[in-house]
Amino acid sequence: MWKNGELFSSVPIPEVKDRPLIVYHPAADMNYLNSWSIMIENDKPFILLCDELGPRYPDDMPFLETSLRMEYFARIANPLIGGRAYRHPELGYQNMLAIRQKDAAEGINDLPLVDILYLDWLDPFIENRKRNSYSDIIPNLATHVRDGGLIILDRKHSEVIPEWFAYSQIILSTNKAVCVEHIGRGEWPIPYLDIEGVREIEAEVFRVRNLGNKKTEVNDFLASLIHERRLTKKDLKKKIRKLPERWPGHPDKDSWYQRYMDYLDFPENGEPYLPCPYSSSWTSREYQQWVNSLIENPEALRPIQRVERKYNFGIKVTLVKGDITDHLDWLYVEDASLILRGDLLSSCLSKWCWLQTRAVNLQPIWETNPIPRLKWSGVDSTPNLTLELLKLSKSPVAATIVHGNASLDDLKKQLKNYSGDVEHLIIFHKDAEDYQS
Repeated sequence: MWKNGELFSSVPIPEVKDRPLIVYHPAADMNYLNSWSIMIENDKPFILLCDELGPRYPDDMPFLETSLRMEYFARIANPLIGGRAYRHPELGYQNMLAIRQKDAAEGINDLPLVDILYLDWLDPFIENRKRNSYSDIIPNLATHVRDGGLIILDRKHSEVIPEWFAYSQIILSTNKAVCVEHIGRGEWPIPYLDIEGVREIEAEVFRVRNLGNKKTEVNDFLASLIHERRLTKKDLKKKIRKLPERWPGHPDKDSWYQRYMDYLDFPENGEPYLPCPYSSSWTSREYQQWVNSLIENPEALRPIQRVERKYNFGIKVTLVKGDITDHLDWLYVEDASLILRGDLLSSCLSKWCWLQTRAVNLQPIWETNPIPRLKWSGVDSTPNLTLELLKLSKSPVAATIVHGNASLDDLKKQLKNYSGDVEHLIIFHKDAEDYQS
């Protein structure tokens, strides 16, 4: 980094403890590859979040790939805040790329104070076209950066829009709670990312002093991004040795290699059109170390609270007061088989797709209904409906919602002589009077 003609060996990237750096790159288009390259050069855990009205997701066709035709970004669970998320399995530390289809001027308000704000396109933040210079835009944006954080202003458009780079050494926000200080020009001449489109980067670097009010609590925000942070210590211990599955619909490594071997035998069929994938989004060792770090730091977890009643009616029964869609993380850890009707099942699987392998659709569009003439609730509901649902379960743990006459006595009566494979039945209900007698 250059400062007043003097060369420094590195850019002073902020440091954090017990969490990843939070980096925000609004209106990124494909330039997120360059902000990502800077962060992997720093070699510390980080999350890069991008908002873009027309997002360029890594797994949209054509997939992003390295020069060796290897997949780089492996897709992981979608964030609760919307969009898609990815990580690179070989960095050796926690990393995430999250991309939302959202106006950056709105998206920035959803975030906690970020550690680094990476900018290359300021247009979304111009409120008045007659006031579109650095001094009109940057002080307002700096209010979204934590005290001691950085703004990195990529010079990508410096020749086209020079007014964005007419900065002063120090500038204050309107209420004087935020100060932005230019600390030098950063240069990253050698890309750390082997993907076409990554370029040499020059950027102005600013340090932010922010004495304003805090925004969203950081651990709450991280839990909205990361499935594991929404689990309890007990749940984490269950899944510490279970690697996250690949995204449904993405080829696994074995099928890709089979396709490649077919190509070698029959070249006229053409090469695989997708890059060679990873076996998982994590390595076993790295995932276990990371999950263990969460277990040892429980104050950073934000598990979804459940209001439960537990019974033993021959099998374990858990009645949960609440919406089933709020507890899909837990049901995944339990390897539950969702047994639901069409619309609700679709809603659940759109939020947590990995539950689909054991899911049972009670109202399939193109197949015969598994329970003929199904009547879900009321006095004329399908007789012994609980037992009928258990017959369909694809797991020792079955999960459904309130059904039949919502009677605890009736539930106990049906399960009294049950002798099937289900060991645990989970029923979600919203009304306090359900299953009271």
